[in-house]
Amino acid sequence: MKRIVAVLVIVACAFGTRASAQGTSTNAASAGAGTQAVATNHIKLTLIKVDSEEVDGENGRGTNAVDGNPETIWHTEWQDATPEHPHEIIIKLNEPTTLKGFTYLPRQDDSENGTIKDYEFYLSDDGKDFGQPVKKGTLDSGKEKKTVTFDAKKCQFIKLRALSEVNDGAWTSAAEIDVITAD
Repeated sequence: MKRIVAVLVIVACAFGTRASAQGTSTNAASAGAGTQAVATNHIKLTLIKVDSEEVDGENGRGTNAVDGNPETIWHTEWQDATPEHPHEIIIKLNEPTTLKGFTYLPRQDDSENGTIKDYEFYLSDDGKDFGQPVKKGTLDSGKEKKTVTFDAKKCQFIKLRALSEVNDGAWTSAAEIDVITAD
């Protein structure tokens, strides 16, 4: 009889632990599914072109500016050459979208190299004809995310053109570039 009770206790504990673990897993999956749903509603950004990127001295690829990871950066070339301003990045939105602004997150490490000071921001339907900038200006220095707004307009491509850098260097960098939808 003691053996049967012991076996039942062990089985109950095992099932209870497994049920508890499944509950945690289900909750994590639900949270992940909720996160995924939010991400699915977000406009997906795809790098089309940068005028320069550092690939030898560091991973400064243009794709880093739209990867959702603030620890990675797009950085213009500095190892073998140092192209002068202006620098630009062209990004495609997964579908035509009405935008009312963009955000720029400077690199989040200890360096300011490449942090954009003066800029122009363009919109395009076809990724070729960008016309005149919808916004131009000067960004504040500092590591915090910069938010720039403009009159809402529908497009499928954006171009951020950096005209200068906070320390008057030749570089441009960005941890993240994102868009603000009008909807």
